[in-house]
Amino acid sequence: MTRAIANTAEPANTRRWPRYLVNLPVSIRAHAHDEKIAVPGLASELSQSGMALYGGIDLQPGDLMEVEFQTCGKRRVAGVVRNRSGFCFGLEFLDLMANSETLVNLVQPDGNAAPTPHEKTWLSTHRGDISIAIAVLLFLLTFLGTGWRSAYRAVQAGTPIPSLTFSERILVGLGLAEPPPAPVVAGNPNAQVWVDVHTALYYCPGSELYGKTPGGKFTTQHDAQLDQFEPAARQNCQ
Repeated sequence: MTRAIANTAEPANTRRWPRYLVNLPVSIRAHAHDEKIAVPGLASELSQSGMALYGGIDLQPGDLMEVEFQTCGKRRVAGVVRNRSGFCFGLEFLDLMANSETLVNLVQPDGNAAPTPHEKTWLSTHRGDISIAIAVLLFLLTFLGTGWRSAYRAVQAGTPIPSLTFSERILVGLGLAEPPPAPVVAGNPNAQVWVDVHTALYYCPGSELYGKTPGGKFTTQHDAQLDQFEPAARQNCQ
């Protein structure tokens, strides 16, 4: 019995001219509904014999279209619409581009090396990721800008600012957490106090445990109150 052998060969590229993936702004001119109109467009593929482009114009297969590339030289080409999907058009040029050099000048007008046919750039394959990154960056800039403006207004008003970590500021900005109440600074803000990090209390000069509790440190009464320390004697240092 003879077994059928699957054809694993890749389909041959039947295009006569190589196509290049591009991202070129163009101006589309055509006659539609008995009037001449011009709309902006964007070319996505380009070869010596035709191109694929997007444009908000109501043309059907068989209609004529003139395209002007918005690059140095403003080169114009004319062609026939061969297919359409939504506002994506396949255009066949009436005249072939003179040579491949003309095509390269359109694809890379700065004169760099010619692109490889069907080569997808990193930018074109990561547009979604870039859009998400830009959106996140704009959100962070907006959030941080709001926080800085609030902090600036608080400083001008003489209101103490609670110390928050970056993640805590994000949660507060998203409305997922409530900001802690601003501590009330009372007494002499410059008084040197002794803070006990284990009990969250601070001692005024002259107190029995002033400078004696293990793991403590000296600081100002202002900073101690900002860090949510409470006076051990229930009275602020004067």
